[in-house]
Amino acid sequence: MDIDKIINSYQLKVGAEDAKPEKVAQAKDETLNKVKNVSVLAGLFDNIRTAYDLVSDSVTGKYKGVSKGTLMLLAGGLAYLALPIDLVPDFIPVAGWMDDAAVLGWIFTRCADEFKKYKEFKDSCP
Repeated sequence: MDIDKIINSYQLKVGAEDAKPEKVAQAKDETLNKVKNVSVLAGLFDNIRTAYDLVSDSVTGKYKGVSKGTLMLLAGGLAYLALPIDLVPDFIPVAGWMDDAAVLGWIFTRCADEFKKYKEFKDSCP
């Protein structure tokens, strides 16, 4: 699957006409910086980075050891984190961040074995 297909799919789903690769990468970096600076979610930062890297490497073909179900689960979780639409809006202090943390915690628990395999793969690469 190539990046243009993914971006076009993203544009259709969220109606973002300006979702160019640079903007998507910038949004990823902004989301990671937000999470890194929120102490409630700071413990999840390593898993969030691993999830972004795993999805990215799988989509680009660098890593082929992940199931489609896991990719969908991780992509959905990362979208939930990045998009402003939540069960509890993020502008509500603490509660808005806690629902993100709970959703991501559940997803990361389900993907723990995949993360372990991916980290071993990353460690073995030059």
